Amino acid sequence: MTGEFVQAWRAEQLVCLAVSRTVAEGLLGVLDDVECSLTGRRRRFGRRPRPLPDRRLFPDAYFDREASEEFRARHGRMMRNRVLDAVRRTSVLFAHAHESGDEPAVVTVPEVAVADVFCALGHAQSLFLSRPRWNALVDWPTVTLLKGGRELTWLVTCQTALADAALATVPEPGDEEPLTPA
Repeated sequence: MTGEFVQAWRAEQLVCLAVSRTVAEGLLGVLDDVECSLTGRRRRFGRRPRPLPDRRLFPDAYFDREASEEFRARHGRMMRNRVLDAVRRTSVLFAHAHESGDEPAVVTVPEVAVADVFCALGHAQSLFLSRPRWNALVDWPTVTLLKGGRELTWLVTCQTALADAALATVPEPGDEEPLTPA
């Protein structure tokens, strides 16, 4: 297979995410950038990444902006650590798939790790959006023309495919096709 693609399916207690080697390499780089942005560590090539402030990572918890800022001040460190842990665990899953050398690279995600991968892919979008992702206005037909547009497309596509596969009904032995949620 050639080109960029993403495909996901459910198999017993796993969700499998098959991605082209190009997508796998790109997402590994993105996950590394997210980790660097959260920790302040330098990237592989020595540049320090732009930090991701809590107000870009986490939506307001309250209608009142001041109360939301106070919430982030109290819980921001814990929430950032949760995202960082999810990013690191997701990086390991993608690295194992990429290092296998297979085409496509198949990322096997245990059911218990689906939330981590979903969290990591969702928060990684913050690197490429000028506004917080829940307020971003994205013109999807032209997004690949933007800086980071391909990566943003991969993140959204992988996250959507992962969610669809995770919510699908596991096929019973003898079923011809996998069942999808109603």
